[in-house]
Amino acid sequence: MRIYWYWPFAREEDFALALATPGPHDFLTLHALDRPGAPRLDAGRVTVRADLPDVAPIEERSLRWAWSRATTYRARALARRRAVEQGTFDVCHVAFLNQYTDIFDLPRLAKTTNLVTTVHDVVPHRSRFPRAVQDRILARLYSVCGTIIVHHAAVGAELTERFAVDPASVHVVPHWVSPFRAADDRRSLSAAHRVLFFGTLRENKGIRVLLDAVAQLPVDADVRVHVAGRGDDDLERAVLAAADRLPALTAEIGWITSERKAELFREADLAVLPYTAFASQSGVLHDAFGNHLPAIVTDVGALRASIEDPGAGWVAPTNDSSALAAALVEAFRDPIGWQHRSDAARTVAIDQAPERVGAALRAVYAEAVGVAGGGRRGW
Repeated sequence: MRIYWYWPFAREEDFALALATPGPHDFLTLHALDRPGAPRLDAGRVTVRADLPDVAPIEERSLRWAWSRATTYRARALARRRAVEQGTFDVCHVAFLNQYTDIFDLPRLAKTTNLVTTVHDVVPHRSRFPRAVQDRILARLYSVCGTIIVHHAAVGAELTERFAVDPASVHVVPHWVSPFRAADDRRSLSAAHRVLFFGTLRENKGIRVLLDAVAQLPVDADVRVHVAGRGDDDLERAVLAAADRLPALTAEIGWITSERKAELFREADLAVLPYTAFASQSGVLHDAFGNHLPAIVTDVGALRASIEDPGAGWVAPTNDSSALAAALVEAFRDPIGWQHRSDAARTVAIDQAPERVGAALRAVYAEAVGVAGGGRRGW
C-alpha cells in the first residue's frame, strides 16, 4: 500500500509510530507543519514532508486573525489535495480534522483514494458557534469522514450516540505511547514530590482550578507543582502571577523543546490533568505513560477510564480545587500505591507501544482498501 498521512501537528517523538505502521511492501508519506519540533528526516519506507503552512501569530478575534486563519486552513487543504492527487495513494489518513474546510474537501479526497480519518475531539475544546449550530456542522463533517479511528471506546460512543455515526465505520485504536523510557525501567518515588502540568494553556485544561489547588496545599506537604507550556495570554499571565506569590508553584511559559519536555517528565513524580471540559483522549497523558509516570486526572472525556482501567493514577472531582489539593497530597502519602500506579503506567507504555498501535492502524487501512492482511477491526 501507498499511505498518505495528513498530520499537521506531528512531533519528533511521533515518528516512531510512522516507522512502525507500514508493512514490508508499503510506503508512507507524512505531511506535517513547517514548525519547530516537526519530524524532518526520512527513513526507509517513510517520507516526511514538513511544509504545511503554520498560522501567523496574530491577536485572536481580530479581523486580521480571522482572515489569516481562513487563508491558512484553505492553503493546508489545497496542499493536502495536491499531495494526494500527485501521489496516487491507496489510503489517505486525515489525522486531524478541520471543521471549516473538511466538510467540503473530504468528499473530494474520497473520490481519489480510500479515506480514513481520526476523530480526536468529538466537539472542539473551544466552540465558536452555538451548540445547535455546532452540532449540525459536526454531524455533517462526520458523515463524510469515511472510515473513522478513535483512540478510546468512550470517544466512539459519543460519536455514535450524539452524532448518529454508523458504529460499523468506527475503529478503536488506542493512542500510541512514545517510549521515553526503556520497558524494564522501573521508576522510584523521589523525595522532592514534583508534580508536572504540561501542555497548551487553555481554559478547558483547568489551569485556574490547579492554581487555586496549589494555593490550598499545606505548608508541610512538600509538594511542588511545575507548569510548562504556552497558550492563552490571560492564562499565561495568571500562571506567572501565581508563581510569583505561591512558593509551591513554578512556571516555564513558552515553547518547550522535545529535549526539555523529556527532561521535565523524567524529573516529575506525578502528572496532573485537571481538565474541566474534554471530549477526547489526551496525548499528554500518554506522554506521562511513556515516562512511566502516574497521573491525577478529572472525570471528563476518556480520562477516567484511561487511568482507572490500568490503575495508573487517581481521579479527582472536576472543577474542585480543594479536592484536587487533597489528591495531590494523598498521592505522595502512599509510596507503595504510587509505585503500583507507576508500574501500571509502564504496562500501558508497553501495551500501546508504536509497534502494536502501528500494526492496528495498518489493519484498518487494509480493511478500508480491501486487501489481504486486514486482520481484526480496531484493538
